Amino acid sequence: MSDEEITYTTVRFHKSSSGLQSRRRPDETQGPREYAQGESSVPWLHTVIPLGILCFILLVTVAVLGTFIFQCRQEKHELQKNLTNINQTYSVMQNNRGLNEMLRNNTTECDDFKYQEEQISGRINLNREQNRFCRETKVDIDCKEHTGKRVEAQWFCCGIKCYYFIMDNKHWNGCKQTCEDCSLSLLKIHDYDELKFLKPRLTTNSYWIGLSYNKSKRKWQWVGGGPSKL
Repeated sequence: MSDEEITYTTVRFHKSSSGLQSRRRPDETQGPREYAQGESSVPWLHTVIPLGILCFILLVTVAVLGTFIFQCRQEKHELQKNLTNINQTYSVMQNNRGLNEMLRNNTTECDDFKYQEEQISGRINLNREQNRFCRETKVDIDCKEHTGKRVEAQWFCCGIKCYYFIMDNKHWNGCKQTCEDCSLSLLKIHDYDELKFLKPRLTTNSYWIGLSYNKSKRKWQWVGGGPSKL
């Protein structure tokens, strides 16, 4: 009985010891596991710190690039604004240049008009002066060579010149002789102004003037041998 008890106790002791050993094994293995975990955490920290530094550098770089891009956009906006102002200024200058040319042309035209107006005014004043000294009168002229012979004539005076229009139906030589008998001479027209003055007064009748054709010289000439310039 005692031997069985000892054996029994021995068996139970071994069981308990094995149970204790089995219970202790997790505790004994726990230390190495914790040591392994401590060893594995060190490389992880070595990886995280560089990654954090790299991320910080990237953030700083992004911030710098963002600031630079913003400044570039601002400068671009300012340049575009300045370019627009320059284009507007250029357009205004072109318009002013065109206006100046138009003004210059208009000034030249105005000067031409003024010059023409002055010429017209001068001619009008000259005609007024001429008309002031011009008068028309019908008279009877006594011929000195033929006593008692009277010739009907119409005369105009303009300035220092007097024009007699004799109403006598004769040929050129006969009219020339009539003028000589009355101490006169056939009309000599010296320039175009005088011709313009006389034309309105020669509309109703035809008159001889002191211009004849010289057959020997084959040219027109005035009485007295002067050449015609008309």
